[in-house]
Amino acid sequence: MENILVFFRRRLLSLPYRMKLFLVFSLLILLTAAILGSITYYQFAKSSQRKAEEYSIQLADQINRNLDRYIKEMRIISLSPLYDQEVLNILKNHQETNLTTSFPPASERVKIWRYISSLIHMRNEIRGIHIMANDGNIFSNLDSNTIRLKVFEQNNDWVQQITQADGQWVILPLHHPNYYLDTEVVVFSVARLIREPSTQIPLGMIKIDLKQQLIEEIVSNANSQSQIFIVNDKNEFIYPNQGDQLISPEVLTAVQNREVNNNTNIVLNGIEYLMVFNKSENTGLSIIMLTPKSEILSEVNDLRKVSLFVVLAGILIASILGFILSKPLVGSIHRLKEAMVDVEKGNFSQRVSIDSEDEIGELGKGFNVMMSEIDRLVSEVYKTSLREKDAELRALQSQMNPHFLYNTLESINMLAITKGNLEVSDMVSSLGKLLRYTIENNSKIVFLKEEVSFIRSYITIQKVRMGDKLQYTEDIPYDLLDTTVPKLMLQPIIENSIVHGLGSRGVTVTIQATLKEEKVEIVISDNGKGVDTNRLKELKQSLKTHESLTSAGHNGIALTNVHERIQLLYGNKYGLEIQSEQNKGFSVIVTLPHLKKGE
Repeated sequence: MENILVFFRRRLLSLPYRMKLFLVFSLLILLTAAILGSITYYQFAKSSQRKAEEYSIQLADQINRNLDRYIKEMRIISLSPLYDQEVLNILKNHQETNLTTSFPPASERVKIWRYISSLIHMRNEIRGIHIMANDGNIFSNLDSNTIRLKVFEQNNDWVQQITQADGQWVILPLHHPNYYLDTEVVVFSVARLIREPSTQIPLGMIKIDLKQQLIEEIVSNANSQSQIFIVNDKNEFIYPNQGDQLISPEVLTAVQNREVNNNTNIVLNGIEYLMVFNKSENTGLSIIMLTPKSEILSEVNDLRKVSLFVVLAGILIASILGFILSKPLVGSIHRLKEAMVDVEKGNFSQRVSIDSEDEIGELGKGFNVMMSEIDRLVSEVYKTSLREKDAELRALQSQMNPHFLYNTLESINMLAITKGNLEVSDMVSSLGKLLRYTIENNSKIVFLKEEVSFIRSYITIQKVRMGDKLQYTEDIPYDLLDTTVPKLMLQPIIENSIVHGLGSRGVTVTIQATLKEEKVEIVISDNGKGVDTNRLKELKQSLKTHESLTSAGHNGIALTNVHERIQLLYGNKYGLEIQSEQNKGFSVIVTLPHLKKGE
């Protein structure tokens, strides 16, 4: 631990003065902002959570009150058949359950349909009101295209709940009634048993099926971002429909295990929620609201973002002030440092201009005196070294005077002619031409005819070595001989064809030149061994990447160098293209612009 502290202390002391000032200003701003921001954030978060809790409790209570008021209206509707003697008389006619029981006559259905229609008028949230007789017949405001008119079963759970209530009203949770033709219909209902008022004999039951639209309208009017659930005493869902909205097992467990009647904090799927409960004393229904803490603290998070922005702005201002205020303090040191950096790069003529008379000024004057002396000494040593190198180079050049070589080769040539050895004469003459072309001609760009003449001399020398195994042909139009080409462009390609194409049956090297759309194409081909497909791909890739490819038996350096030289001179649309097949020769296509001398 001590070593770490020593390391950081040294690093801090080694920082520039401007950086130290910047760090001081930044730390002061950060410390102040952290203290103030923490206090503000804590107080604001606490206030926001308290307000959110109060609002959620009031909202749950309001939803429950609206639901109580509506359920009360449904309870009143469920009592109305007891006061209509005509309905009671019709139900008395359908008491016995019989498989052969016929459907009620149209007169009975019309009467009850009119009665139910009067109850359901202008109530779109009611899916249907059904009066069910004991013999299994169902009287409803819905037609036979929507419900079954005789499927009443006594063994359904909701039928048993209505029967057990013994005339009291009941709220049935979300369920799939078996009398709907659409088996996917899900409703919750208010129902009760219908008894004969005087004898209390059960005549049937009334069931009011309600859509989810009812609760959705109540919840939407609350304008809340919370998840809202409505359950009965058995934790059976009234809202929402589990088939329409995924309710996780964690939520169900939290609902079933709730132990408070106000609010609490829970964590579901890694997200923290505020859970609010409100139970109605009239209906027994409980409103459960889940509000993400992130929603509650959204304003607090906005405040945190603003605070962070203010802190960053403060640091930016501090850096600007630090830069401005530090300039007169450390300007002299900075200039002296920059001068030393230039000296490290070899600029010994560097001097500093310092107007102050303090210790920094004295240091600058001493630096200038020292650099003047160093510059004088280095100049003397450098000039002496240059004179020595120049003398050595001239001595070397005088030892290898080209004229001496030419005269020697000419003497050998005359001697060969005198002795009648014409082959040696041709070889020496060709060698002389090669030397003159490479040594005396300093131009980088030459005529095609000069390059071809050089190739002829090169081939002459090679034929002396190889004899009839090497054959050479050329097909170059006369009007293309004045085309300018890079010097020593063809020789590496010719040499590549001879070295790698020569087989037991020899090799023939051919040069052809054509003009195509202001481009000169020079094809150097041979009938030698060629290369296989994999090697050809490697060579093409080396031309594309300008990376030399070298392996045993094959050398891609020459082709790559020529291709790169051409593209550097004329652009990427010019260069080399290669073609080959195993044992069917090798071809190099050189593409150049059609330029004359001086163009």
